Amino acid sequence: MRRTLSRSLSLLLGLGMIFIGLRFLLAPRAGAEGFGVFLPPTDTQYTFHYAKGIRDVFSGLLLALFADLGYDRPLAWVLLLGTIIPCVDLTVVRAQPIASLALQVPHLLAIVLLLSLAASFFTMPRPATLAGAQRPEPFTRHAS
Repeated sequence: MRRTLSRSLSLLLGLGMIFIGLRFLLAPRAGAEGFGVFLPPTDTQYTFHYAKGIRDVFSGLLLALFADLGYDRPLAWVLLLGTIIPCVDLTVVRAQPIASLALQVPHLLAIVLLLSLAASFFTMPRPATLAGAQRPEPFTRHAS
């Protein structure tokens, strides 16, 4: 039950990341405002937005793929290491002159969700292998 819930939340998180990334790519100004950064009306330089958009699409695809395929351990690592993204995003939003708690909350929630899901996956026992199935040998270097 916990495994199914954690995978489902990770899949939804991944799909949400894809949506956010596509919004930055297709509607950069709306993406920035949803993120918590407000641009001057005359600013049409969207280089940052495109870089953030493709980063979010990639992150979302990775989360959704690992969750859908049931790769729990790699998913746990992606969730844990991916926590750095909303942490940095939060510092960017906090540096804005009109930074408010309402603009910071989505980033704080993302940090809590990522850490909680990573902890959930790391504390789950690994599923048993099917009868007759062999686990791959771990990668080791052999002296030549």
